[in-house]
Amino acid sequence: MTGKIYALLVGIDNYAKSPLSGCVNDITAVEEYLRDRIPETRLAIVKLIDAEATRQNIIDGFTTHLCQAGSEDVALFYYAGHGSQGKAPQEHWHMEPDRLNETIICWDSRTGGVWDLADKELAYLIDKVGQRDPHIVLIVDCCHSGSGTRDIDAVVRRVDEIDKRDRPLNSFIFAQESADIASRGYQENSAGWQSKRKNHILLAACRSDELAKEYNGDGQARGAFSYFLLHNLQKANGNLTYRELFESTNALVRGKVNDQSPQLEARNSLRDADQPFLGGAIAQRDPYFTVSHDKQYGWIVNGGAVHGLQQPSKGETILALFPFGTDVPQLRDPELTTGTAKVTQVRQQLSKVEISGIEIEAENQTFKAIPIALPLPRLQVSFEGEETGVELARQALKTAGPLYRPSLYISAVENSEEIDIVLVADKGQYIIRRPRDDRPLVAPLPLNSSHAGYTGDDALKVIRRLEHIARWTNTLELSSPAASGLRPSDVKMEFVLFDTETASTASAMRLEYEKYNGELVPPTLKIRLTNSSQRTLYCAVLDLAENFSVNNPFFDSSTVKLEAGAEVEGRWIDLVVPDELWSQGITEYKDIFKLIVNTQEFDARILEQDALDLPTRSLGDTYQSLFNSKSNTRDAVASRRGRSYDDWLTKEVAITSVRPQAVQSVRSDSSIGLSQIVELQPHRHLKAKACLSTVPQATRDLGNHILPPILRENPLLIQPFKFTVTRGADPGLSCLELTEVEDPTVVTPEAPLKLLVDRQLQENESILPVGYDGEFYLPLGRSVSTKDGKIEIRLDRLPEPIGKQTRSVLGAVRIFFEKVISQKLGTSFEYPLLAVASVDPQGKVSYQKDIESVKQKVAGAQKIILYIHGLTGDTQSLVPSVQTATVEIDGEKRSLGEFYDLVLTYDHESVNTRIEETARKLKQRLEAVGLGANHGKQLDIIAHSMGGLIARWFIEREGGNQMVQHLVLVGVPNAGSPWATLQDWAFTAITLGLNNLSAMGWQASGLTKLLDCIEQIDISFDQMRPDSDFIQQMANNPDPQVPYTIIAGNRSLAKAAMEAGEESSRLQRLMQKLFGKTVDAVVEPAFWYQANDLTATVASIKEIGDDRDPPPKKLPDTPCDHLTYFTGEAGLHDLAIALFPPDSSPVIRPTPEQPPTPAQSDEKQEKPFWTKPWFIAIVILLIAGVTAYLVAVNRSQENERDTSMKGDRELAIDERRSA
Repeated sequence: MTGKIYALLVGIDNYAKSPLSGCVNDITAVEEYLRDRIPETRLAIVKLIDAEATRQNIIDGFTTHLCQAGSEDVALFYYAGHGSQGKAPQEHWHMEPDRLNETIICWDSRTGGVWDLADKELAYLIDKVGQRDPHIVLIVDCCHSGSGTRDIDAVVRRVDEIDKRDRPLNSFIFAQESADIASRGYQENSAGWQSKRKNHILLAACRSDELAKEYNGDGQARGAFSYFLLHNLQKANGNLTYRELFESTNALVRGKVNDQSPQLEARNSLRDADQPFLGGAIAQRDPYFTVSHDKQYGWIVNGGAVHGLQQPSKGETILALFPFGTDVPQLRDPELTTGTAKVTQVRQQLSKVEISGIEIEAENQTFKAIPIALPLPRLQVSFEGEETGVELARQALKTAGPLYRPSLYISAVENSEEIDIVLVADKGQYIIRRPRDDRPLVAPLPLNSSHAGYTGDDALKVIRRLEHIARWTNTLELSSPAASGLRPSDVKMEFVLFDTETASTASAMRLEYEKYNGELVPPTLKIRLTNSSQRTLYCAVLDLAENFSVNNPFFDSSTVKLEAGAEVEGRWIDLVVPDELWSQGITEYKDIFKLIVNTQEFDARILEQDALDLPTRSLGDTYQSLFNSKSNTRDAVASRRGRSYDDWLTKEVAITSVRPQAVQSVRSDSSIGLSQIVELQPHRHLKAKACLSTVPQATRDLGNHILPPILRENPLLIQPFKFTVTRGADPGLSCLELTEVEDPTVVTPEAPLKLLVDRQLQENESILPVGYDGEFYLPLGRSVSTKDGKIEIRLDRLPEPIGKQTRSVLGAVRIFFEKVISQKLGTSFEYPLLAVASVDPQGKVSYQKDIESVKQKVAGAQKIILYIHGLTGDTQSLVPSVQTATVEIDGEKRSLGEFYDLVLTYDHESVNTRIEETARKLKQRLEAVGLGANHGKQLDIIAHSMGGLIARWFIEREGGNQMVQHLVLVGVPNAGSPWATLQDWAFTAITLGLNNLSAMGWQASGLTKLLDCIEQIDISFDQMRPDSDFIQQMANNPDPQVPYTIIAGNRSLAKAAMEAGEESSRLQRLMQKLFGKTVDAVVEPAFWYQANDLTATVASIKEIGDDRDPPPKKLPDTPCDHLTYFTGEAGLHDLAIALFPPDSSPVIRPTPEQPPTPAQSDEKQEKPFWTKPWFIAIVILLIAGVTAYLVAVNRSQENERDTSMKGDRELAIDERRSA
């Protein structure tokens, strides 16, 4: 028997950044479950939630709590919170190809120098716990990375931005014991977590290339994985094995949430996975509840929410009551019941009930009870869109039920956290989709958009469709009650594959079409059921397809009878991806096979239903008989006399059928159609075969190298671009596979490979094609919108093929297409644009652009700060620094914005307009709002990159020195930049970011701005060349006599970039792959060996002569690069120092009419009397008189001294003569 359970439960919602909403709920539910099922004497729990879950407290929880577990005990670590990744020290690079460690984020991580808890530190702690050889279990509901597989169809939870700080080895908890302890004995599992080789069980929420999602369970925010894990534990009677728990949880999560695949990892998978959960510590419940009278609550049942009972608002739960002395086998005999109990209030551990059917109620009576009617949850539907269509649908909902009553299956909701499905009324059509996902689940109604408007008939039809989906969902979630007498191990369900005759009990499988006699054929399988119990059972296996059909494909009869110990096999079936879907580019189709086991024969045909997209047959009254029967109805019904009450259980297996798109040869003279909307243009020299595929299909040989981390961080800015308008469950075609590639180098910028897509992009959208060549992630090209409204994707290069394919002996080139959404203002604005900017507490920038409004704001302000952006993006990324850059005055930190009355921005077209012209227009815009020469206000400018050259030209050549009091130059290439073209610089910067080779961690928003540059031409960059006429003119500009402060970043490359291999550094290899033979013309190699910010050298940035008056103030080099001046801690610090040095208080800097004075009110003050001319004249006269008097006195004293000395000499002579 298992000894004691030591549990460390950690849940964090209240993060300082990116808070979550369901983690504490998960941990609370886990604690309640453990306390309910394990005796208090055998349970020791340490629970850390929110502020308690510091890094040190979690470490202490392992070392001081879990380390108490001995060889007969269980050590459980359950974590719900943010997962992430962090830069790995160089000593870990051999284990981490992407140079990133997986981490969990503690409550105080990334604050005050506190680090995340890395996977290698967790492994070290597990090793410590394992020294006394307990049974170790880790359950982790978080994720540390995403991929192109993710969709925004649920609330993504528990993943945060990568920690991009350089982490030294001595910051790891094991550093003091051994410098190389992290290098020994590690293995990585499919969940992505590295662990030492101590025996332990790991249950993880998802694969390393997926995101964990949140889920609304029982009216509260939960993690999808935690919710269904606890759901299965609560429903189980007795111990589940880890395999059984995983399989049931995996199937439910896959059925309810897209692109999340829970993982079970065990050191010895066959032996350890078949151990009972927590070593068998969970006590087996009696196969019944107990109903008794309580002084406080009245009649109660000893089951509550933790046991899976539903609140009455979700339908009625009815229990049959038996005398307490009734033997367990007799609890199924309705003749022995003494009455019923209806649940009226559900608490965590118990529920209140109403007793009926008992002639004499005595408070000292106790009953055994079993459920005979359970509620079915309603589908929670949000109605959105055009009001006319929405109102018709709401009216149809009110009369869709029996006798024109409201629907029994769906409810209208407004709370976003409770929504299961969204019904959208748009342009005369009803569209059904999941929350936060624009893809329709089924065909719209009507099929084509109608100008005739909405009709009541269509509104009722769409409500029927929603009821259809609700019934499908109820069948999927159908599960046995907690008091069931059947155990999951009583029936074994196996799938036998035709081609190998092997049997699988996995809860999730992916089966691809295979070649047979020269053509692709669907996977074929049959089912095998084995009764491991000691009684006769009745089984049904239903196929719940993603088109919301339910059918029984394996057996002719509704159910099959299985005697004790017997085995039965069903017929062979093909898992087909229908032609009508495949022709639309849908290559994957998911079926969930539901096993229902009962001790009594039942009719499973009443659960069957047709596909929604096909004409539906009349279901009649028999269809609802199961869900409206005694065991499933929402309403109370009479006792089932003459029928026995039955035990039952359910299991689920999800199988995805994959039918790849047809492979075609790339042609040299004509296009080929890859799908209905995608054409691959001819290429004269490329020899290869091509097809479109989904990300899961394309990742057979890439492992976790699907997309680099920076592309997974922010799905609001970067998403997979899908070449098909898919259904809600289909991953979509977002990858181009090239096989049998003879020579990838024939694709060049001069001879690109082009795809023409019959889709339109929004103005702020572009497509980034990315490939992985086994060492580097490479940007492969760009997209442009054609005149006829299509998208042309130009591939300027191909990566080297990797992996082995079943269709060829050569490797494959896989290209993933990401849609990048930039946050630029857009060309609909008339550039250049001078605007008033404001920043809300979340850092969102809003603009006021009307010139009269700007003029009015300027008139009411005295101290003004103006931002001018550079090459990348617009001022939207700069302005938040007025909040994030802080100045410390008298021990108090204050933001820059507190010292200014107004924030102005100057957004300009930064690439196709010459710098001089943009500078002249800046002057015009300022004059137009009242900031002309000698305006009498304080105007400071913060200018980034090329924006600094604009500001300098304006000040030094256009009279701006009469308008500006202080210019802060941030990363400005004053002596020019060595890059040949803007595109070369942007492509290089993007590649460094993709491969985590920049010294500073970049955010996804920085990448979007770089992508904007790729599509531009190079006039402005030509002006920034060191030998350009413009730079030479700037060097000879007159002294404007305006204070300048220069900030220069000196971080561009990570150490890994300069790490030399056998022949070259990683940087050299990367540049060679990116630019090929032209690499030396892109930028001089010597540039990388000088201090630089990626765009210019520090020497260039500081190249303004010190002979000016006043001389420019050049701050010490800043540890940041060109993209992080306004987001990194170092850049923000120096920005504050530039404007308000620590050794001086804020001052109003001089204008031609005003000397420098301490900051004061705007009221005009009388000049002091000592500054008056008359007072100064009197002082001069007094000084002159005193001076003359002192001179006269001095002369008189000198005469007296001379006379006295002369007398003394004459007296001495007389005395000598007398002698």
